[in-house]
Amino acid sequence: MHNTVVRVRIWGREVGFLSWDNKRNRGLFEYSPEFLASGLDISPLAMPLSATLSHGNLPWQGESDKLYQGLPALFVDSLPDKWGGTLFREWLVANKIPLKEITPVDHLSFIGTRAMGALTFEPALPLGIENAFVVDVEKLYNFSQEILSHQKNLRLAPTESILWKNLVKVSSSPGGKHPKALVALNDAGEVMSGQTDVPDGFRHCILKYDSRDGYPYAKMEYIFYRIANLAGIRMMPSFLRQYGKVSHFVTERFDRIGNRRIHLQSLAALDPCASCYEDAMRVLRILRCPAEDFRQLFLIACFNVICKNVDDHTKNLAFLMDEKGSWRLAPAYDMTFAWELDGFSWNNTHEMAIHGKRNAISKEDLLKLAISGDIEQGEKILGQVVEAAAHFRKFAQEEDLPKEFINRVEAILQTQEE
Repeated sequence: MHNTVVRVRIWGREVGFLSWDNKRNRGLFEYSPEFLASGLDISPLAMPLSATLSHGNLPWQGESDKLYQGLPALFVDSLPDKWGGTLFREWLVANKIPLKEITPVDHLSFIGTRAMGALTFEPALPLGIENAFVVDVEKLYNFSQEILSHQKNLRLAPTESILWKNLVKVSSSPGGKHPKALVALNDAGEVMSGQTDVPDGFRHCILKYDSRDGYPYAKMEYIFYRIANLAGIRMMPSFLRQYGKVSHFVTERFDRIGNRRIHLQSLAALDPCASCYEDAMRVLRILRCPAEDFRQLFLIACFNVICKNVDDHTKNLAFLMDEKGSWRLAPAYDMTFAWELDGFSWNNTHEMAIHGKRNAISKEDLLKLAISGDIEQGEKILGQVVEAAAHFRKFAQEEDLPKEFINRVEAILQTQEE
């Protein structure tokens, strides 16, 4: 199929053109002259407007790390991670589209206007009607679990073909390894698809499906959302919602205000070389973010250490830019207990380092991070997180978490990393 070139747009402006070089197996991107003149620096560290490359005859080339799938850093948040990628590949197989014919640029053209953040891609290959539609969460959840477990016969009946289209529309663009969907909810409990503009009264949300493997992902994330809130971490409103007999975790999106799109760049997108919390502090300085954002980043780091959220990779920190070019640290997300209860020690190592360490991170290491960010009262802030984490058993009992999980998680929370 090879959509060799897509036009990239943001807020109605043409940003530039992205193509795929089959020989080098890389994406190539060039800003349009009009966008260069706009001064909207949507990638000020990795692909700045002021760089010679932006004004020359050579394009920005894709990153070599597999995280970027061969695309330039600006677009790393526009393609999905494990779940969305799996779903897309299975959908291609079901529709008899050869995988070898699809490039990451083709994938972006399928996503079109459904990407997270404000970037959109044209021409968008159609998946049927693009208006919002009513979502049957229970049916899509069951269907997604069948796909995930490879139990589904991919010779689809007509009704299942419609399910496929709906599942791809709402589930193929958000990042992360666990199944999720872009939906919109109102106060009456109605659910619409959230991949496009939604009717008045609906809020753009991400619905994170619970798992059938026995681990209570949804309840666990909600419990630690409550802990994070108690600690003073800025997050979007989140809640549990039951469909059928299954509870799912729902959180409002920070890249949408009504139907207005907000530009989103993860730390991985802004700085492909970033590998530690000190790098994130440096990015905050370059973006001229206010002091509160440094404090929030420190709170996030403390939470991830105290609450054993070792899945703290550079796509789990994000930054938002408004239409005037001002940047802020995004509200925290994926704040949960991510320690593998039965995993090997190397599975329980932090993705981002603090003071050069990815495990056995001490109070002193955290306080040095506070100093690096010129954060006052670092010890008091750390104490807030420790105190909030002590509410785990209370919150877990209120959400009817099984006792076996309460006891095992609490024991780990009370043990310092070694």
